[in-house]
Amino acid sequence: MTTTARRALFAPVAAAALVAGLATPAAATAVATAVATGAATSDPHRGHGSPWTPYRTEEVVVPAARSTCGFDTRITPVRDEEEYRTTSTWPDGTPRTQFFRGALVERYTNLSTGASVVRDLSATAVFAYHPDGSPASLTSVHGAFGTTMPPGSTPDTGLYVLSGHGTRVVFEADGTRSFTLGRHGRADDVCDAID
Repeated sequence: MTTTARRALFAPVAAAALVAGLATPAAATAVATAVATGAATSDPHRGHGSPWTPYRTEEVVVPAARSTCGFDTRITPVRDEEEYRTTSTWPDGTPRTQFFRGALVERYTNLSTGASVVRDLSATAVFAYHPDGSPASLTSVHGAFGTTMPPGSTPDTGLYVLSGHGTRVVFEADGTRSFTLGRHGRADDVCDAID
């Protein structure tokens, strides 16, 4: 699959899958990619990889059953200046790792009550993929990213903004996810903020 095809299928996962936690591998990858980006302070892959490509996160609605919030949540980009580049590939040329950076600010809205909060997801992050193109992990280099932790995930379920150098989300084959916090890492369950 080409970078363009992967972006079409998986980029909305970055924002939609990572956040929305969509059930299909393609959807999950897309959300993760969109949410992974943010403002860069440094690029550990400088001078390596493909050219920088603009990326825009789309608005997404995360169903209550997926986020376990107890209500549907709309996630709307307020500011979006993201870009990514492929930094390594599998033998067939498909991306193995991609580096994301740029400003991303999103509004989370409880669709039952209208309550909302704004979160700054500006960061730099590395997205890793399995050979079949499905997401493997998302790791923060600096800043925050959003992710949905669907039922069965560890250490908890919910709709999270995760931050801290080395904070990582791993995408399991069964559709669940796990996260570990890096140095000075924080896990903010947005469900609590807009309940």
